[in-house]
Amino acid sequence: MTNQKIKYYVVTTLFVAIVLLQMIVPWLGVMPLGAFVIGASATIIQFTVALAGILLGPKYGAVVGLFWGIMSFINALTHPGTIGSLMFQNPFTALVPRVLVGFLVGLLFNYFLRKRSGTIRTLGLGILGVVAALINTVGVVILTTIGFTVMHTNFTGIPNQNLLSWLIGIVSFNAIFEMIVGFILITVVGNVLLPVAERANIKG
Repeated sequence: MTNQKIKYYVVTTLFVAIVLLQMIVPWLGVMPLGAFVIGASATIIQFTVALAGILLGPKYGAVVGLFWGIMSFINALTHPGTIGSLMFQNPFTALVPRVLVGFLVGLLFNYFLRKRSGTIRTLGLGILGVVAALINTVGVVILTTIGFTVMHTNFTGIPNQNLLSWLIGIVSFNAIFEMIVGFILITVVGNVLLPVAERANIKG
C-alpha cells in the first residue's frame, strides 16, 4: 500500500468518525435554528459527507455517505415508532441519497472547481453546499414516496392521497434552511481545509 493510499484511508476514517459522532450527539448533526425561526433545524451531516467528496474525490465521498446511510438504516430499525424511522427503514431511502451526496458533490468539484481558485472556487463551494442539501432532500422525498406507495404503507399521520405533496410540505421548510447553512458551511470549511489537503498532496 502506497503512502498516498494510506493518507486517503486515514482521512476517510476521520470523516467516518465525525459522521458517527454527529449521529450519536444530536446537536453535532442537527443545527437548531430556533433563534431565527421557531421549530426550524438543519441537518448538517450531509455537509460532512460533501466535504469528504470535495477533499478526497467522489469514490471516498461515496464511502462516507454509505456509512451515514447504513447508520441511518440501523437507527431507524432500532428506534421505530415515528414517521421518520419508517422512512429510513427502507434501505434505498437510507442509502442512495447519502451515497449520491458524497459521489456527486465530489464529481462536480473535480470537474468544475478542482483547478480553479479565488472567487470562482469560493462561490462554487457555496453552490455545492446547496447541491448537497438538495440531493439528500430530493432523494429522500422521491424514494420515500415510491416506497410508501409500493408497500401501501399505512401509518398514523400519513395521507392516503397526494403523498408527494405532503412530503414536500413537511421537508421544504427545513430544506430551505439547510441550503442556506450548506452554502455558508461548505464555503467556509472548504476554503480552510482545501489548502491543507493540497499541501498534504490529497487531491481527489
